[in-house]
Amino acid sequence: MRTKSAPTENTTRVRGVEREKIMQLESFAIERGAYRARAFPARSVVIDERVRLKCQIPLCPHYGTTLTCPPNVPSPEEFNRAMQLYRTAILVQTRSSMTGDMDAIDREEVLKFFAAPGAARKQEGGETTEAGKDLDAMKLAAIRLHKLVNEVEGKAMSLGFPYALGLIGGECMLCPECVGMCSGKKCRRPFESRPSMEGVGIDVVKTSIAAGLPFDLPPKKEIVWSGLVLID
Repeated sequence: MRTKSAPTENTTRVRGVEREKIMQLESFAIERGAYRARAFPARSVVIDERVRLKCQIPLCPHYGTTLTCPPNVPSPEEFNRAMQLYRTAILVQTRSSMTGDMDAIDREEVLKFFAAPGAARKQEGGETTEAGKDLDAMKLAAIRLHKLVNEVEGKAMSLGFPYALGLIGGECMLCPECVGMCSGKKCRRPFESRPSMEGVGIDVVKTSIAAGLPFDLPPKKEIVWSGLVLID
């Protein structure tokens, strides 16, 4: 019967160095403007095919029209296989305050926002509605998260994690409008754009709980955006 050998001094030292680097990445995320950031075992990331299914039922306006959204990203099965090769995940979050009640926002207004983020929502007097302010703040928080994920991923690679992989929350909002999958045009920002956690089948709510960074859903006083950086 084979017994498990005790870790060598060198192995312990290597693990200690890795822990220091991961703690450095957590601190780096906070320094760069994250609301919260925490490392946890990659095996705790929850992948559920039903999450990806929600991209199609009801049909998301970005499905099949955005380069970083399904079906133009790895399937949950493909992503889950790759996930087995990662040891650590870092959950990164940004947030935006809410001035009104999200439940009170007209459903059509929300749908128009997600179809074209940043489209003006004005009152008769020409001022932005309270709901519009909340949606605009939400968009800015989403873009901050996207850029933050890029930065943490880049920092991880510089620290010796060559397969570091970043995922954002929600659809890519770096451009006012994606060139689309059927246009034949290339992504304008290929080194910055990233797919969403949801797009590859990650259950963001359960994964955030596993990381110890839960949030209210539906939101009450603030909207929290969560991104993920996987570390090999």
